[in-house]
Amino acid sequence: IYQLATRYNVGGTLNIPYYDETTQSITMAYATEFTELESTSGKLASIELKGFLAGVLSKVSKSLINNSQFDIVNFVIGAMADSISRWIEKELLNGTADKVAGLSTVTQKVDAASSTAVTADELIDVQETVSDLYQAGAIWIMNKATRKAIRKLKDGDGTYLLQKDFNAKWGYTLLGKDVYTSDNMPGMEAGKTAIYYGDMSGLAVKLSEEVSIEVLREKFATQHAVGVVGWIEIDSKVENAQKIAKLVMKAI
Repeated sequence: IYQLATRYNVGGTLNIPYYDETTQSITMAYATEFTELESTSGKLASIELKGFLAGVLSKVSKSLINNSQFDIVNFVIGAMADSISRWIEKELLNGTADKVAGLSTVTQKVDAASSTAVTADELIDVQETVSDLYQAGAIWIMNKATRKAIRKLKDGDGTYLLQKDFNAKWGYTLLGKDVYTSDNMPGMEAGKTAIYYGDMSGLAVKLSEEVSIEVLREKFATQHAVGVVGWIEIDSKVENAQKIAKLVMKAI
């Protein structure tokens, strides 16, 4: 999701303008000579991206380092990088109240009739919610358990909706679009967003500070330990609401 989003590497607060024709638009109409034209337009608005600081610290025993045949410090650095990556993905997909919003502010949605299952018609409704203008780069994002359930769905001719496709990014296509899975996505649970669909460039991500990982050899010397610290300053919101839709499971 981070790779597919629109990224801005700037400091300070960033205001991104966008044009929305969801409720009104520039409209052509017949006119009469000497009669004033009426003004019509879409909605001009903007989103504000700030920067939220997040960090992680891990201390490694010097005794473990000295008595190991492996490069323990570099192993910890790699593990920390993986942890940071998963955290970024979780925030972009789910958001946190009053912090990074991510895709949690997607407004185009389809409500599932069930709290535990999805139907083929609902998947079609989600796909059709996104304008044809943005279909070219659209993908599906869901939990692996959701993908497993969808693999069992068939159309009226008995053909499985989810197709094995070796040319697809992750080996599957659903209604002609690549399927991505993430453990950070909720499953088919009551009231949860089980599926996102659309062009993920509609999500804006601002990095005030790129991911940085440092080794602290002196700070924890009195503890006979080495520290590994990671920092990032990030914010994210939906930049173009028309590009992305979601399927929300029925609340109990």
